[in-house]
Amino acid sequence: MSSKVLYTPKQVDKTLEAMARGIYAEFQEEPSFLIVGIQSGGLNVATRLKATLEQLGAHEVHLGSVDTTLYRDDIHRLLPDKGLLPMELPASVEDAAILLVDDVIFTGRSARAAMDALFCLGRPRKIRLAVLVDRGHRELPIQPDYCGKTVKTDYEDDVQVTWEGLSGQVELIRKSTSKEKE
Repeated sequence: MSSKVLYTPKQVDKTLEAMARGIYAEFQEEPSFLIVGIQSGGLNVATRLKATLEQLGAHEVHLGSVDTTLYRDDIHRLLPDKGLLPMELPASVEDAAILLVDDVIFTGRSARAAMDALFCLGRPRKIRLAVLVDRGHRELPIQPDYCGKTVKTDYEDDVQVTWEGLSGQVELIRKSTSKEKE
């Protein structure tokens, strides 16, 4: 097993700023804009994106969070160990423009579960997906609209995002014995 830092905190900052500029261009005219972080890693990214969007001039940006546990197709494996995290949405999802945010996208199952949770609460006008890292290996036809970095990984590898306050670092943990891919 080996590890490699993919993003230092400064690189995470620059990446989130670049992502926020693209998001701002699409969402700046939206009358109802809700950023929803997927618990738990996506909430940190969503919080940072909200702050950066506000610095760019975005108004009335609501921040919420969604726990996907009850909406996952592998709930029987997760629930006994994980428990439930709070789901907080400070505005209605009905007819809202939603930016769904996660730290890492892998199979696409968390994003699908988060959309299922949102649709249980209403019918958003549109949903876009933003992720800090795309590590590939999708099992569902779900792709991010905004992505900080795409990393080639083996299926068994892990991408970990660690946060100290609002400062994040991204690390690739290679569990396989294959050569480094990048």
